[in-house]
Amino acid sequence: MKPEQKILADSASLIDAAAEHFVAAARAAIAKRGVFHVALAGGSTPKGLYQKLATSPYMEQIDWARVNLFFGDERCVLPTHADSNFKMVREAMIDRLPIPHKNVHRMPTEEGVAPDVAIRYGRKMQEVLADAPLDLVLLGLGSDGHIASLFPETAALEVVDAMTTSVYVEKFDSWRVTMTYPVINTARQVIVFIAGQAKADIVKDITTGAVQGLPVQRLDPQGEYYWFMDAAAAGQ
Repeated sequence: MKPEQKILADSASLIDAAAEHFVAAARAAIAKRGVFHVALAGGSTPKGLYQKLATSPYMEQIDWARVNLFFGDERCVLPTHADSNFKMVREAMIDRLPIPHKNVHRMPTEEGVAPDVAIRYGRKMQEVLADAPLDLVLLGLGSDGHIASLFPETAALEVVDAMTTSVYVEKFDSWRVTMTYPVINTARQVIVFIAGQAKADIVKDITTGAVQGLPVQRLDPQGEYYWFMDAAAAGQ
C-alpha cells in the first residue's frame, strides 16, 4: 500500500502539521472508543512533535487520562541512559503532561536480556489493548530503510507470531526490542516521519523503485498510511 504523502515546507511546518494530526486522531479515538492507544518513535523529528504536544494549545485539547503511550522500539539500555527513547520522550513530553503514570508503558529494558524484555512487553501490550489495534503508530525512517528497530537482513523482519521481538543490530553493536510488522500493519493509522536533506536519497530510491525489499517497503498498513516529509527530504 502506498502512503499518502504530506510534504511540508520545512521541519517546523512538519511538526506543526503532525501535532494537529495527532490531536485530531486522539480526539476522534477518545470520542469513539473512550481511549487512544499510540506507539511512539525515537528520533529528532518525533522529539520535536512531543515537545510541541506539551505546549499550548495542543496539550489542552487532549484528555491525557484516556491516552496510553507505548514505544515502537527501544535500545536495551537503562531508562536513564542518553540513548533511551523513553528518556527522550519523558523529558520532551511526559513530564510536562497531565498523563497518569500507569498510562505510560515503556519497555522494561533493565529487567533482563532482550528476548525476555520482548516477551514481557508483548504481554503488557496484550493486557492493555485486549486484542484491539493501536490507534496510531509513529515511525522514523533510517537512511538504510529501517523503521522502528526492523533493520535490513535481521530475523526480526520475519517475526509474525509475536507483537514484539528482540534484535541484535550488528552495525551498532547493540540489542534492541521492537514491535513487529503484524502490530504496525493492523494499526488504525501509521505515520512515517522523514525530514532533512540526508533522507533525500533514500526517499528517491524508494519512490522510484530503484531499490526493493527495504524494511519500510514491507509495510502494508490496513488503516490510514501517511508519510510526513519536509521539502528537503522530498526534494529528489
